[in-house]
Amino acid sequence: MALRKSMTLLLFLAFIVAACGGGNAADPEATDDSSPGEETLADFFGWANDDPEASEAEYREQEARIQESIRQCMAEAGFEYQPVLPPEGSFGIVEEEFDEEEWVRTQGFGITTWYGNEEEMMGPERGEEWVDPNQETLEAMSESESQAWYEALYGTEEEQMEGATTEIDPETGEEYTVTSGYGAGCSGDAYEAEYGDQRATEDLWMELNPEMEAMYERVQADPRIVELDQQWSACMAEAGYQYESMTQMQEAIYDDFYARFEAIVGPNGGYADPFAGWAQEEIDAFFAEAESTTREDVDMGALAALQQEEIDLAVADFECRGDYYEVYQEVSEEYEAEFVEQNREILEQIREAQGG
Repeated sequence: MALRKSMTLLLFLAFIVAACGGGNAADPEATDDSSPGEETLADFFGWANDDPEASEAEYREQEARIQESIRQCMAEAGFEYQPVLPPEGSFGIVEEEFDEEEWVRTQGFGITTWYGNEEEMMGPERGEEWVDPNQETLEAMSESESQAWYEALYGTEEEQMEGATTEIDPETGEEYTVTSGYGAGCSGDAYEAEYGDQRATEDLWMELNPEMEAMYERVQADPRIVELDQQWSACMAEAGYQYESMTQMQEAIYDDFYARFEAIVGPNGGYADPFAGWAQEEIDAFFAEAESTTREDVDMGALAALQQEEIDLAVADFECRGDYYEVYQEVSEEYEAEFVEQNREILEQIREAQGG
């Protein structure tokens, strides 16, 4: 659990850096033509892209290739399959400039505030409702035919569980299954052909994890970041919040807010499985009659108070952090350049495993 948390936080901070832009902190005049020794992780893997329309076009082209591969594979297995392409704009291009302050003052960190505001959080609808082009074909199949179709597309249950491992959460003692890769069947094969060997990539990243952790610790210990954290902490204290650093807050708030959120609305955001222990005939009868909701028993007053608490904390953080992310970007890019140079061989293996 600790490993997953640290990796998640490190990747979160890496995405902050990528979102803030490219370049190299050691040389403000550096361009995308920087030498190998000046590459950040975003440079090395091509994560940074200032043209969202070009990014969407590229993703759509990749998905079109994947879907055509799936169609051909399914045809070879004796099944009809219509390529499933999402509608235009579904990759999340934001046409209007994002107002972070407005978001923070209305949605906080987005941990609990989505509940009851799903439509607002998702934004305006984009065109007509999307329909799976294979739905009509599936509805005309018998149960055994549709099962065979799905097994060709996604693999059998046994194939799907190949390589899966069972782990135990050290905090709760609960067992959970961990899968890797893109799955089985025609779908899994097509995605792996496009994006590379995910299992190999995951193993290589785990091999690099100690070095990444060490890099992250050096960034946090850099005098520039220490000074920023001290200024931020003093500002937050004036607002009534006691955190030594922004990182400490980020590590603490999700578990805290989400635990209290689930205490109010129920497990899994209130979407507990209503069919646990039911026979298939009972489930079919249920869907024939009506849909169920678990929101009737939610204490909306307690939920509103929790959501406002989250918003208040997020607003204080926003007002206190100033240019924290910009400075963090500059500092982290320096350490990332060293990290890339020192670990270039294994990073090249990761890039190759991802298909270059």
